[in-house]
Amino acid sequence: MSAEVPDWFVLKDPGDISLDIESGNRYANDRLERLISEDLWIISRPSWMSEEEWLKIKTEEFGGHTLLKLAVSQDPRLTTWLIEVEGDLFEFRFISTPSFEEKINVLKELYSEDKVKEIHEINEMYGIDLYRKFNIANIETRSVKYTKSRFGSNIKDLEKKIAIHFTKIPSIISVRRALLYKGWGIVTLADIRLAVKREFEKQLREVIEKSKELVDDDDGLRTATKPIFDKIQKIAKSRRLSKDFLSLGIDEGVEILTKSELFPPCIQELIGVLKSEGHLAHMENWQLGIFLKKAGMTVEEQQRFWYENSVDNIGISFEQFKQRVNYQLMHMYGKVGGGIDYSPPSCTKCINSYFCYWAHKRTDKIIEDMKLLFEDKEKKVLDTAIDDISKLQRDQKYKRACARYFTLLTGWKIKGNQINQMMHYTKQAYRRFYSKKDTESDETESDNND
Repeated sequence: MSAEVPDWFVLKDPGDISLDIESGNRYANDRLERLISEDLWIISRPSWMSEEEWLKIKTEEFGGHTLLKLAVSQDPRLTTWLIEVEGDLFEFRFISTPSFEEKINVLKELYSEDKVKEIHEINEMYGIDLYRKFNIANIETRSVKYTKSRFGSNIKDLEKKIAIHFTKIPSIISVRRALLYKGWGIVTLADIRLAVKREFEKQLREVIEKSKELVDDDDGLRTATKPIFDKIQKIAKSRRLSKDFLSLGIDEGVEILTKSELFPPCIQELIGVLKSEGHLAHMENWQLGIFLKKAGMTVEEQQRFWYENSVDNIGISFEQFKQRVNYQLMHMYGKVGGGIDYSPPSCTKCINSYFCYWAHKRTDKIIEDMKLLFEDKEKKVLDTAIDDISKLQRDQKYKRACARYFTLLTGWKIKGNQINQMMHYTKQAYRRFYSKKDTESDETESDNND
């Protein structure tokens, strides 16, 4: 199978490639510079290129990647950074390659060949026409529009449907973004784009962990990779990664920013991921940034917040980081561009285009979170709430699930029994816990931002 996988897929077996340490460090330095500058590129062999020339390109590709893996394996923070930037590069390559066959072969390499099928293979296996039986031929997914805006319009393959065994895409299955048929999840490539990226990142982390064992046991290898390790370590600003998503750690700003228990679950989750992994997807960055702005954080406070919690600060000072993110933040606050004072997206928009805790996180993980957070609750009360929320998730009533969670947290009920806006959740929680004059939740939400 590996021979059919494209050479831009760095987790494949590179084959017969020899590499000396001096060349390896040079290739690693070149790759490091491109990754730091956020360069995105893909390698492919044109018909006119000789075998010798192509072997040189492959050696530079795999040699540089291999030395970086060995080097960062000694530092968990640098490991996270490399996984993120290599993940972004993989996503770009996976989406932008014009070959549908290459995409399929990469999926088979990631998920196992017998767990990925094209639709015609499923039709032949079961004697069925899936498109006709389920009337799904012309359905587009919500992921395509966002993907086009980032990678251009030449992504028709992402609208094509494929079949992946349900055991390989549990996060997609749990939020009902796949048509299940005899154990196969029928999805478009756009549906699973982020899941595929996460699988690549998971497998890359496993490879790096094995690399650490090699370096730890081999003094010669550790000495050979030390120059590139020293370079990465030198440009990396040390920071503490916290998995405590219940604390922002902000000393300044309006009062509400010191009370993260008031934040809706989606925002708490995004903060937790940012603090533990150092990065979010582009749309999640925007969602969190707009929320923090609306909650009272200034541009300057956001600059500091993102610098202290993002791996994007590697190799640059705070002043350089501010220059990099300043325009986007100023745009978010309506100070440049069209002068629009943006508000947080509605819950409907979060469900469809951004991040919704109830729509996009696996039910079993949510149950784990709830049992940990509400361990002091009476068991019967908590079990009833978990059952209610799980059913609402299965029925795709995500805004009602959020309202039920709010009731468990506060003891109050939201009129209309659903949350339509992140800030409304926060305002109601503030009234419940900190406003003495309020004794019940009586405000009715509107969904005008949909």
